[in-house]
Amino acid sequence: MVRVMSPETIAWILRQMNPVEAGRLGTRLGSQMLSLVLDQIHPRLAMDTLRRLPTIRTREVVDALDLPLEDADILAHPPDTAGSLMVPQFPAVRVHGRAKEARDSLRMQSDGVHKYTHVLVVDDDGGLIGEISMVEMALTEDGTPVRSIMSSIVATVTVDTPADECARLQRHYNLTQLPVVDGDRPIGVILAESLLKATVEQGTRQMLQVASIAGETVDGPLSGSIRARLPWLTVNLGTTFVSAATVALFESTLSQVVVLAAFLPVVAGQGGIAGTQTLTLIVRSMALGELVGVGARRLLVRESLLGLLHGVWLGVLVAAIAVLWKQNLGLAMVLGSAMFGNMIIAGSIGAAIPLILRRIGVDPAVASAVIVTTFTDALGFLLFLGVATAAINMIQ
Repeated sequence: MVRVMSPETIAWILRQMNPVEAGRLGTRLGSQMLSLVLDQIHPRLAMDTLRRLPTIRTREVVDALDLPLEDADILAHPPDTAGSLMVPQFPAVRVHGRAKEARDSLRMQSDGVHKYTHVLVVDDDGGLIGEISMVEMALTEDGTPVRSIMSSIVATVTVDTPADECARLQRHYNLTQLPVVDGDRPIGVILAESLLKATVEQGTRQMLQVASIAGETVDGPLSGSIRARLPWLTVNLGTTFVSAATVALFESTLSQVVVLAAFLPVVAGQGGIAGTQTLTLIVRSMALGELVGVGARRLLVRESLLGLLHGVWLGVLVAAIAVLWKQNLGLAMVLGSAMFGNMIIAGSIGAAIPLILRRIGVDPAVASAVIVTTFTDALGFLLFLGVATAAINMIQ
């Protein structure tokens, strides 16, 4: 279908797509066809299309274009940074100017693709000191001093600022335009459309990582699927032997009271689910920027308290089930105590592991589940069988 479409149609389709999907389509088209498509449209439109392709082929495409792109140097910035998202041309006016000069600076931006919402205000040395919204310019007379209608800058970023931080600032302050500065001098702006692209791409990538498929597609090559899945399956296999070794420590107890084996999955499984619930909440909060200003100690205390409350209810409930099922009060007390303790552990570990992984530079969305389930399984078995060993006489 793409081969019979016009270059303008293909470029339009790429700009409307989810950035991740656009990157996949761009990769399948190949550098040669992409160059042919982009070579036949306006350079600014071509650059805007390239910005939506999170693929290493962008530099190859630019080099193959017959017409040089006036702002192709943006691609020199690393992907997923403010430098790769910014527009280097922007309207600006001196602080000592008038409203008419601000309007004139906006008219000089002849490119209608980019939708500016503010005119930047700079001092005599070119330093950024404020901005004027389109609404203010529309409501003021030509002779109104710029200083009287400008507002302060809420947030700025540098070219090296990660794209997810830019997206967080946009959400937090409801920004429609984010200035990019070098020191105090503006060198570009990130428009709302680019910020939205960063947010969508980041969210898609994190959902893939939470599922531990890292961008894998159902029709992709087998080698890519093996690279994405096999390492974590191998790690998970190793962690299951930790749990098995914990159970092996209490072989004598299990041989005396075989019924304990029936309840091992109850304690470990419930702890694993509780820990996964907590870590999913923490990872989601990290992705949305909701943990800014929230102390780690406060978070751990909250989740531990929540685990305690859950443990009280679930401990009583599982003890009642054990009494009704096995008519063994000692077993019920041991099972309830182990469930209570493991729920507290699950809440604490589920909150701590993502924070620790982020601190050491490991993606918590990918690695947290494996580590948390290992802790809850091993400690759950240890707690349940340890208490059972200490209270073996009550159970028998």
